[in-house]
Amino acid sequence: MERETRKKLQALEELLDSWKSVAVGYSGGVDSTFLAAVCARAVPSRAVLMHIETPFSATPELVSVERAAESGQSAFGLPLIAVPLDPFSLENVVRNDENRCYYCKRAGFSAILAEARARGIEVVVDGSNADDAGDYRPGMRALEELGVRSPLLETGWHKDEERALLREWGIPVWGMPAGACLATRIPCGEPLTERKLAAVRACEDYLHEHGLHQVRARLIEGSLQVEASSEDLRVLASAGEPADAGDGSSAPHEKGAWHGEGAPSEEGARHVVLPKEMRAHLAGCVDGEVNPYVVLYSKGSMNR
Repeated sequence: MERETRKKLQALEELLDSWKSVAVGYSGGVDSTFLAAVCARAVPSRAVLMHIETPFSATPELVSVERAAESGQSAFGLPLIAVPLDPFSLENVVRNDENRCYYCKRAGFSAILAEARARGIEVVVDGSNADDAGDYRPGMRALEELGVRSPLLETGWHKDEERALLREWGIPVWGMPAGACLATRIPCGEPLTERKLAAVRACEDYLHEHGLHQVRARLIEGSLQVEASSEDLRVLASAGEPADAGDGSSAPHEKGAWHGEGAPSEEGARHVVLPKEMRAHLAGCVDGEVNPYVVLYSKGSMNR
C-alpha cells in the first residue's frame, strides 16, 4: 500500500471511529462495499449495513449484496438490515422530472434514518466519493438536507483507489463496473413504469449474460439504444457483423440516424452493429424499435 493511500485510509478510519455508531447505506456497488469493508476493519462492533430494497437497483448490485451476505443477515461480519422502498408509490419520483434523483434519494435515506434512529445509531453514511463532487447528482442535496455523512468524499477517496484496495483485500467487487439505478436509463420527462424498468433490466441482464461488462440499455420513447464500453464494443465487433446494419438504418453519427440520449457526441464516438440474434432477442424485451448500432458508453450521457 502506498504511503498516500495509507494516510488516507487512516483518516477515514479515524473519522469512522469518532462516531459512537454508524449505519452504512449499502447498495452492493464498489463505493459502499469499500466503505463497508473499512467499517469492518475499523469499527466492527459499532457499524451496521442498511440495504434499500427497491426495484430500481440493477442486477449486478443485487447479486453483489446476495454474495456478500452470510445467511442473509450479515456482510463482512456486519449486520445487514433490509429497508424496503417502493419508489413507484411516490408521485414525485414516477413523474421523472429533473429532480427525480433528489426525491428518490431523500425517500430512501429517510427510511434508513428512521431505521437507524429506532436502533439508537448515531450517524448514517453513504458511499459518495470525490469523483461524485463534479457530477450532476441531485441526490447529494437530499443527503446534505438529511444530515447524511459521506466519509469517502470527506477524506478524498476516488473510485480507482477504492478498487485497488478492494483487490488487495481479496474482495471481488473491485472489478465491478460503475453502476447506477435503472431509472437513469429513462430520459427526464418520460414517466417511470414498472414495465419500462423491467424491460431495461431484461436487456442489460441478457447483455451481461453474453459477455458484455459495462452496458446501459437506454429506453427512449419505448425504443432501445444500447451503450457499451470500448472493451465491449471490441467484443461485439469480433462477432463479425457487417458495419452496415443491413436494414436501412444509418450509423448513429450520420444524418437521419438515431438522435436519442446516449448517441455519439460530435467528437465522433465509435459504434458497432449488434449481432442479429442479439437484436432479435432485445426486440422481444421492448415495445419500440431496437437501434442496431451500439454506441460508446459515456458516463452521465442522460444528464444532457
